[in-house]
Amino acid sequence: MDLECLNDIITDNLAIQIDLTQLKSWNLNTGFTAFSLTKWVGAVSDNINLIDFGLTEFDNGRTNLMWTGITLTPSDTLFSMYRIGYNNVINPSTDNTSGYTATTVHTGYGISGITTGLTGNYFKLNGGYLQGFFKLDGYNYELLPNRYNYGITIETLVYLESGSSGIFYMMGLRAEDKYNPYFSGETITGTSKIINASTITGIPSITDSMLITGVTTSFGNYLNGYEPKKILKKAFISFEDRYETRYVELPATGSTKNNVIAFELTQDKKIAYKYIDNNGFIITNSSVATVTATGFTMIDIVFLPNYFVELPSLLICEPQRIGKLIFYINGRAIWIIHDFPEYYFSALSNDKEKQIGVPYSISWGGGSFGLKNSWHYDYQTYVLYKDQDTNYINNNFFVEPDPIATECYTPPTGNTYLSGLTLSADTTSFKVIDKCTGGDNPVTVMRVEYTGTTSTSAHTYFLKFNHPITVLSNREYEINLAMLNNGFFKQFDSNGNTINNRVSILVYSDEVDVNIHQESQYVLPLTQAYITKLLGLGLHPFPDKQEYEYMLNGIMYFGVSGLPVCLQYLLLQGLDIWGIPVESFLSGEDVWLPLNTKFSIKDNTGKKQVNIGLLIESDHDFNSNTPLFFNDFTYKGADILVQDHRKDNLLIQENFDSSFIGGIQKLRVYNNALTSPEVLHNALIEAKSKPTMHVIKGGRIIYR
Repeated sequence: MDLECLNDIITDNLAIQIDLTQLKSWNLNTGFTAFSLTKWVGAVSDNINLIDFGLTEFDNGRTNLMWTGITLTPSDTLFSMYRIGYNNVINPSTDNTSGYTATTVHTGYGISGITTGLTGNYFKLNGGYLQGFFKLDGYNYELLPNRYNYGITIETLVYLESGSSGIFYMMGLRAEDKYNPYFSGETITGTSKIINASTITGIPSITDSMLITGVTTSFGNYLNGYEPKKILKKAFISFEDRYETRYVELPATGSTKNNVIAFELTQDKKIAYKYIDNNGFIITNSSVATVTATGFTMIDIVFLPNYFVELPSLLICEPQRIGKLIFYINGRAIWIIHDFPEYYFSALSNDKEKQIGVPYSISWGGGSFGLKNSWHYDYQTYVLYKDQDTNYINNNFFVEPDPIATECYTPPTGNTYLSGLTLSADTTSFKVIDKCTGGDNPVTVMRVEYTGTTSTSAHTYFLKFNHPITVLSNREYEINLAMLNNGFFKQFDSNGNTINNRVSILVYSDEVDVNIHQESQYVLPLTQAYITKLLGLGLHPFPDKQEYEYMLNGIMYFGVSGLPVCLQYLLLQGLDIWGIPVESFLSGEDVWLPLNTKFSIKDNTGKKQVNIGLLIESDHDFNSNTPLFFNDFTYKGADILVQDHRKDNLLIQENFDSSFIGGIQKLRVYNNALTSPEVLHNALIEAKSKPTMHVIKGGRIIYR
């Protein structure tokens, strides 16, 4: 390369070029988002829907919606960086069904844009910095290689003040594995419950993943970090069958070794580096020389390996090399470290969608705060009715016709109130004994009575909770309710014929499909004829057309599994172990019975609204002055956000949570090691527009 004929900076092998003085790189309309003006020659992006983006990028303020995603296209090949921040989270109370809210804030991470002066725009940092990712593991997205055959050059133009210090560039892993170890509110499991499929005889279709419940990703993976490992059996019949698969949980810091490096200016004005070595130890060192320059200053960090791999495609298999690490200030080499270990980066040992933007990250103007501001889903139980008064009932429940359309029935449109039932709070029918005083304390319940008037021939009423419920996809919700029938239903008509009566929890949505996983219904009377009718429905995909009813704890259950019912499997993991709906039918009078429904909305649909209520159905009218009673009407789901304090103060937070005090203007990353003349050339070009930037040709190199 003939540098004397080159009138601008070197562009060969220039993979990233962020220049805040250029409108295409930053302007006032983009906030504090910066874009590269050039791209790596091997850059590739695809049509990718990153549905799980918020699971990790919520933590550094890239989004304030943890359940949301972004879409990439083949044109997204220019590296971009965004201002870091964190989210203030407000969870709903147990009597509020509107879902969490989060606001991204930047308190403590200040950035201001300087747009005056002769030297061009730059960012003045006061705790804040920029961050972006250049590769996604497992996706066809790579804007920079994670390893450099011919070395790497990091060149940044910063603005130094008298008090400037801190990390000005960091590369690699920005945080430990958020989902290792797992958080109980997201993944309900444990190593003791992980059962090898081969040990469950008679059910060849069951797998280990079915024994885990909780929040799932868009790929159906749970938010844990179990890694499958092959373990040699103590005894085996054939040599090919000598291994079994067991699942091992990894530590959060398991992927940090040789996976992050940072460069900083110390308070005593020395250049320093910091990285985590192959043993998991923090290695840090600083120069003898000090940086005395102020104003705009160009810092170059060049790593040159001792040898190149002849076939670059084999670089991934090459052991870690050593080489020279050289630091330049305004074109002058001030520090050379020989036998420096090659730094390159790798993915976390977890599913690809649970580490988006975490490895292969670059921070400019700062380091990273690790998992300090990370959030996890947790369970909360919401109260729809529990001991509230009549005023609450009137304000929160509405009686209407069946809202679900069938082949022969179209529900009325709008909010059509259906007369025939009265709702009130009953404070006299039920009492509990105070364990301390022995006295009776009244219990308030919801009372439902038939008034003897109805405008429907089907005798069907829907007691709707009159506020839509906010739910999130990729998780299961559970609704519970206690009910007592005090003679409300007639069981036989005047001719002695059986009257079919039913109470069930109904969940529906105008926005998304609702999937019912498990359901219990109140049926009176529960006759053999009714069970026979159910058997004849054939609502199952199995070719044998067989269905099974069975008893458990005195309750009749009706399964559509197509498999024999075995009590030991039912007790192992609830009644829906096969992942298909199971119905249970409860019957009787004058006894409190539990109704239960487990449901989810269609996966990967994000946040939607559903309606919840009680469907009361009969072939006949009802008895007067003999009410139904309801209480403890709740639903539970993993949709609030909490922090996992077990992951506070891990290695990255402890050692890399530092921001640069000063300014940043330009960042260039080369996919090779620039020579000393090339570094000097770029410095001379920059000095042309920076009157206070002093570049001295030649000079003494300080070795160490």
